[in-house]
Amino acid sequence: MKLRRRDPLVCQWTGAGFLIGMPGRNSSLKVSPGILRILEAAGDPVDPEELATAVDPDGSGKIRPVVDQLVRHGILVSDVDAETGGPALWEHWGAVTERFHLSARDANYLVDSPERAEVAAAIIAGGAAPPIFKEYPDRPVVMLPRRPLPLRASVEDVFAARRTHREFTGDPVSVDQLSTVLFHTFAPQRFLDGALFGVQQGRVSASAGGRHEVECYLVAYDVEGVAPGLYHYSANRHALELLDPDVTRDRVAELSYDQEPSYQGAFTIFTTAVAHRLAYKYRHPRAYRLWMYDAGHYGQTFALTCTALGLGPFQTVAFTDTEVERLLGVDPDEEFAVYLFSAGVPAGENPLQPKGFSTPAPSLVR
Repeated sequence: MKLRRRDPLVCQWTGAGFLIGMPGRNSSLKVSPGILRILEAAGDPVDPEELATAVDPDGSGKIRPVVDQLVRHGILVSDVDAETGGPALWEHWGAVTERFHLSARDANYLVDSPERAEVAAAIIAGGAAPPIFKEYPDRPVVMLPRRPLPLRASVEDVFAARRTHREFTGDPVSVDQLSTVLFHTFAPQRFLDGALFGVQQGRVSASAGGRHEVECYLVAYDVEGVAPGLYHYSANRHALELLDPDVTRDRVAELSYDQEPSYQGAFTIFTTAVAHRLAYKYRHPRAYRLWMYDAGHYGQTFALTCTALGLGPFQTVAFTDTEVERLLGVDPDEEFAVYLFSAGVPAGENPLQPKGFSTPAPSLVR
């Protein structure tokens, strides 16, 4: 049996030294220069004895036990195993994704733990929490109607009609409809006492620790009472803050791989995550998952609200992150693009069947 280095391996420099992530485990191996020489020599399949000799030509016998240890850790693998690779999932998604997945597992949330108060006190002592709202106070403002439209449809009817729509009539939506969508999706419904962590918002959508790191940027095309352009939604003021009056459907098409439902409705929304608002409280790698969950909560609230208003919702993550962040004028180290929503008046007569789709034949349903 010949051995070779598992490829790729995820390595990192830390205060503890140079570490290699052990495949399949949420742990790392500290690497010495000698181990690095072994791994460099095992780039191609090699006999274990030849590998030991190549690294230790004097034959001291110290290398073979290290080789065996690297095999046990899965860092060196047989040439047969190297050909078949690791689990198929990570073959498709890559070693860095696997490393993140392992690092994000089994976090200690200190629920009902004596350490909880100590950790919270240390966080508070380290500095003030970031603002719970983002605003652009110097930009022109469109104040939105304060009273949302009534949502009279039954929960059962809304659930039954909730579909992702890809074709729209081109009719405009009213500012009251837009205001209602933004209010229920992004605005606080009430405020809560978060004790050490300060004032927290209660919104329709769930959010980890009440941090509500999601921000809303809206591109209006056909909204009665709102001029076309790019806006930031101020959840605090329930208002639109104008960022760029020249952003058009064509620009959004460029950013979203020309997916027509991304820009052919009455408006498009880009959501972002303000990283420090979430990381202030949750300081372990698992927290990176939380903004993904929160984005999903917001997406479903958006879709259900649109459906209750008779609008057709669409959502996608197929966009160029860097270009979206550049359009929004945000620093991707602090705030990054998350999700794209859009909506308009849906084309078609049957709300249970989006236009352009047909019911599959019974023989195709398994």
